[in-house]
Amino acid sequence: MEPSEVTSEYSSKKFELELNEYKNVLDTITDSEKLKRAILLDFSELANFYISLSDLEFQKLSTPDENSKESYLLHYALAKPFKDLMLLHRDVFLQLQIASHKAQENVVNTGSIVTHFEESKSILDQALNSFQKNIEQEHRTISRFEKSGKDISKKTKHHQNPWYIYKVQFVDILEHIELISNSGLDFQKVIDIFSSIKTYTISSYESSLEEAKNSEKTIETVSISLEKMSDNDEISSIISEIDLAVKKIETSGRKLEGFSDLAEDKVKSLETLNFPAAINEGLLLIKKIDFNRSVKKWLDYELLPYLIDLWENQNNLASYFKHSLLNLKSSLKLLKNNSSLAPVDPQIATLKEIRNTIRLNINKQQQIIAEIENKLEKQLLATNIYGSEEFLEVSFQSSLNLYTAGSSGLLKGLLQKIKTAFRSLNSSYEKTISTSPDNLTEKAINCINFRMVKEENAHYDTLFLNKNFIGDLFLVPRIDEEKKLDTCFKDWQNGFNKSVLITGNNLSGKSTFMEDFAKKHFGKETIVLAPDSTITIEGRKFKTNKNLKEALQEVKKNIYNTKPVLLVDDLEYWRSEDISFLDNVRALVNFVLSESDRIFVLVSISKAMQRHLDKRLPFSNAFTTRIDLNKTNSEEIFKAVLIRHGASHKKLVNKDSNVMSPKQIENKVQELSSDFKNNIGEVLQAWAYSTKMIDNNLVIFEEAECSFQDFFSSEELIILKYVYLYKYVNEVLLKSFLGKGYNINFDSGIKRLVNTKVLCRNSNGNLILNRVITSDVFEILRYRGTIN
Repeated sequence: MEPSEVTSEYSSKKFELELNEYKNVLDTITDSEKLKRAILLDFSELANFYISLSDLEFQKLSTPDENSKESYLLHYALAKPFKDLMLLHRDVFLQLQIASHKAQENVVNTGSIVTHFEESKSILDQALNSFQKNIEQEHRTISRFEKSGKDISKKTKHHQNPWYIYKVQFVDILEHIELISNSGLDFQKVIDIFSSIKTYTISSYESSLEEAKNSEKTIETVSISLEKMSDNDEISSIISEIDLAVKKIETSGRKLEGFSDLAEDKVKSLETLNFPAAINEGLLLIKKIDFNRSVKKWLDYELLPYLIDLWENQNNLASYFKHSLLNLKSSLKLLKNNSSLAPVDPQIATLKEIRNTIRLNINKQQQIIAEIENKLEKQLLATNIYGSEEFLEVSFQSSLNLYTAGSSGLLKGLLQKIKTAFRSLNSSYEKTISTSPDNLTEKAINCINFRMVKEENAHYDTLFLNKNFIGDLFLVPRIDEEKKLDTCFKDWQNGFNKSVLITGNNLSGKSTFMEDFAKKHFGKETIVLAPDSTITIEGRKFKTNKNLKEALQEVKKNIYNTKPVLLVDDLEYWRSEDISFLDNVRALVNFVLSESDRIFVLVSISKAMQRHLDKRLPFSNAFTTRIDLNKTNSEEIFKAVLIRHGASHKKLVNKDSNVMSPKQIENKVQELSSDFKNNIGEVLQAWAYSTKMIDNNLVIFEEAECSFQDFFSSEELIILKYVYLYKYVNEVLLKSFLGKGYNINFDSGIKRLVNTKVLCRNSNGNLILNRVITSDVFEILRYRGTIN
């Protein structure tokens, strides 16, 4: 039966009419947005109409109203081609949306968008024409069967009706299209926020540059006034100009805190979102992105260093400019008191020098701004989630079923055309060239080398790095934490079971805090449990191995006449091949719960390991008091730096060899505190590697011109996570839990980490993290999603 012979009572005929109507709508479309709307509304309506008609025919099966021809067409013959047509529309819809987003961020030009639209529309036209030919072919097939006296149902009588399987797939594809559309609205908000961050950043650096240019204009104005001056009485007006300029300087200035707060305000509405981002062999790929964390990370690591550099240049210029103007004002006041007009050539010459200095500063600022603009243009792009070189942290998730298994050659050909069209669209935008792995490794090595202790700085650095050398006078009270611990101690003295868990990242001062408390309150009644050491309890000695349960039993049975404090510092070290870390932790928890009425127990552990253990057993809850030493008050950190620097009896100077005032030192300490999240040990270490002895009496503070780069492979991240959590690792331990996989994937990783000095060997031959990059490694592990 030919299509023209089908009467209107047939469902298939109704569908063909709807199909022709959709084709007519498609012919009138002139731009991408209208094509997207047609797919979302008109094509979805057509697909729902097909579903409704097929449901109706399915309900007629095994009834007097059954029509085998309609069932054959809708359930068997056309279902597969129409599913392919739906997949094609979904894929085109996604690519149109991606193109729209890229156009909004100006990463593709208008001509490319037009070309992409035309090719997308052409692909859909070809697919619709092909589908209509399929319909005609199937009608001819039915006609042949009827002419031979057979019913078309004979062709499918040994097949189970596939309609419900197709229906589920059709509904899912329609949900895909709806998901793509809804995610586009969410993504539009992300683009708007990115744009506002760009706008605010641009206004920040333009304001800084404008201040510098205003300084240059002021110098020009004062210089012209001096050159034209014909009487000493005119000096008063020039001094007024100078006073006005000085007042402007005093009321201006860039504040890192101000930018960070405003940027935070703009970023806080970003959240973790799921976005359809690509199609792979018919599979819709969803990217899960924590925009908030990723953008904050990018601002901290990529943008703020340049802005800080810019603001520092402007602040230095403002300080120099103000000082120069005040000197000029003083000299003009002296000239004003002369009875006759004195030559002002020296002042004019001074102004030229000032102007030259300002111009050099402006050039430097413009260079920094060029770097910032490059990063804003090429990196701060929400649409980078669609590319392969994004700063956004991405995890891929597959969605639903792979529908295109066994798809027709036509569909695969059309899908390939979509990919070709989209590659053409992307080619109009020059992608940012990512840094090569070799370059990243070289930068990382240079950073480590810069931070390592230098022999010529050994005396000064020791004051900051060696906790055993500095002595009690160098300890800075941590008032809030000590108050919390004292309250716990008093309760224990009054008969309560009390135990304390002290947490914090590396170098946060856990050991020093515990030891200082024990020395003040317990003196010789202090038991320090450490693996592979000798312990003395009430005159009796015993040796420990790495079995914490045995060591605690010795403590328990040897205490008779005292109520001591028990310190278990760095709990992570208690493990071996014979006894696992978890077994030791369970033994400690049992000891704490049963013995903390007569023994005051203090245990220290890293925050990362605390979280790791809390997922496996009720670890933290076993302790009555928990003290977090991760962050130290900024004033306390500043005091710690001043005490140590004061003990060196050296003068601290900046790069211009000017002695730094306490306020300048405080500003530098605050910058370092912000960089290292107020970890006191990290700040003291950073101070050490940021300073250099230049003679017996002078120490110069040099800004670190390097940052540690992430060059790690996935295997190396696993190794680093293990070392960070458990403090050390060795090849034997790795082989024991990696098995054959060690030689295949991890042996070369270990060697590279050792060769680059990311890992160092201690006196026992174990591999430990290089302390100068501990915080960097933690941030990389956290950023890459390897550790929480």
